[in-house]
Amino acid sequence: MKIIIAGAGKVGFTIAQRLCREGHDITLVDVLREPLEAASSAMDVMGFCGSCASPATLREAEVETADVYIAATGNDEANLVSCQFARKMGAKHTIARLRNQEYLDSSDSLREIMDLSLTINPDYVTAEEISRVLQLPTATQVDSFPDCELEIVTFRVPEGSRLNGVQLSRLPQLFSQKVLICAASHEGKVFIPDGSFVISAGDSISVTAHPQTLRKFFISAGAYQKPVKNIIILGGSRIAVYLTQLLKSTGVNVTIIENSKERCEKLAELLKTADVVFGDGTDTTVLSQCGLKDADGFVALTNLDEENIILSLYAHKSGVEKVVAKINNDKFIDLLHDVFPDTTLSPKNLVAQRIEGYVRGLAHADDSSTIEALYYLGSQNITATEFVVGARAECVGKTLMELRLKPGVLICAVVRGGKSFLPDGQTSLAPGDKAIVVSEGRSILKLDDILA
Repeated sequence: MKIIIAGAGKVGFTIAQRLCREGHDITLVDVLREPLEAASSAMDVMGFCGSCASPATLREAEVETADVYIAATGNDEANLVSCQFARKMGAKHTIARLRNQEYLDSSDSLREIMDLSLTINPDYVTAEEISRVLQLPTATQVDSFPDCELEIVTFRVPEGSRLNGVQLSRLPQLFSQKVLICAASHEGKVFIPDGSFVISAGDSISVTAHPQTLRKFFISAGAYQKPVKNIIILGGSRIAVYLTQLLKSTGVNVTIIENSKERCEKLAELLKTADVVFGDGTDTTVLSQCGLKDADGFVALTNLDEENIILSLYAHKSGVEKVVAKINNDKFIDLLHDVFPDTTLSPKNLVAQRIEGYVRGLAHADDSSTIEALYYLGSQNITATEFVVGARAECVGKTLMELRLKPGVLICAVVRGGKSFLPDGQTSLAPGDKAIVVSEGRSILKLDDILA
């Protein structure tokens, strides 16, 4: 597919990287030449220097031949205007990155009026993800799918857990809860385990089940942590605002530390139920005065990765049970993967992942299947993809026991008639079902790709 991305900053660059790996023809547009040159040297992309809100620039980039136009600049209005131009000039699909809360609140009508295929708010997407892991602090990552009641929860097996030393084939005998282990990270290797795999303390495990079942499973496994009730957020960004609003209805006490007095006044006006503190969050005295020793949740959302990492480690050492750090530098994320005991999140990666799933769905939709959502389970090598089963899928009408699946492929959940369940060998797929497929690598682009 031919894809044009407006904005070659952190978000646009990351989207381009992922879509290049998918084999798409990528063109980048930016007002600055330097990021275009950096992108061109790092991957096989075309670059055009100019304003995306200019029809002349879009015409030069041949937007009329684009299958997908993605506006990912830091200016909401420029993104909307350029999407409208792109659509009028012939682009088949348009995607806009929007950060303003007013646009978030009216996203459905905005998509209809502006003829947008998709809108995505990086700050809200990040806040949603943080909210999910705070509700289940055992998890380092929680993935939920459209219309699916089941979740895929990734967590690190603690010392002393009943899971330590358990072979997967014996899991049903030892635990009464029906769960499915769909991915594992052991000694730096990430893979889909079989029944012979033995769980060890320190392993990162992805498990699928209903949320209530997962909580019971974690309790019986000795790995359960109660949802947070007192949380400190460092940095009064948009993410902090969205996160506080999401947590408000769950009875969580939120304290936000912000070093800009003007921003504090704005936050106090927006968030009546939160305590807003004007101070330097890198000062341990300020953290102590804000009740760090009594907090069971700490979220670092400053614009500096280094600050977020150091203060998150300090909070963890101070006894805070659940710590979340926003980190944008992929090198830091890779370095911390095996040493940081809690959750790291990258807004640019969350956005790029959503767009990658949407584009993959457009590129490979046919009568056999369409893609609803795509997630990575703790690694760029393990994907969880939600497919809608089409009438012409080869797997329709056959039990999973009868199907010959490729190595490194697992169907971990099925949604049928609004009900979600874990499949077994006697389960067969029917048209209209949704099947969540966990797979190694990037070869599963259509549902029929699961077959050997």
